[in-house]
Amino acid sequence: MRKTVFLVLIVAMIIGSCAQEKKSPIEGAWKLIYGQWYFNDTQNYQFPGDINFSQIKIWSKEYFTCVGQYKLDTIITDNYGGGTYKLEGDRYEEDVTYHASKEYVGTKVKILLEIRKDTLIQKWPVDDNWKLQEKYNIEKYIRLK
Repeated sequence: MRKTVFLVLIVAMIIGSCAQEKKSPIEGAWKLIYGQWYFNDTQNYQFPGDINFSQIKIWSKEYFTCVGQYKLDTIITDNYGGGTYKLEGDRYEEDVTYHASKEYVGTKVKILLEIRKDTLIQKWPVDDNWKLQEKYNIEKYIRLK
């Protein structure tokens, strides 16, 4: 009887140690399919629409990176960024380590994040109470296979 109990405990420990760590639902690669951005009270850009934008955003366990390119009128601009992130429920914070626009380097961006099946939605800026401002940016991504 003791040998059986001991054997069952050993097997349970082996199975338990083989269990994979639970991944965050945002881990992986995502492609931008929609965006609307407010740069001030008068400038508003939308994709698809008046700006052509191609971007991929990738999350690992603790890091994010994005790379892409946008075309406005005849000007083509590379876009990239990356750093670390925290996700608690729908509250997502990016600590920007590098970015194509140098003024973003070293900033912390608070974002409301939602995942609906294979669609990821980001909305920002939010205030200290996590409430969206009246005019806010939105980006929608689909998960890449």
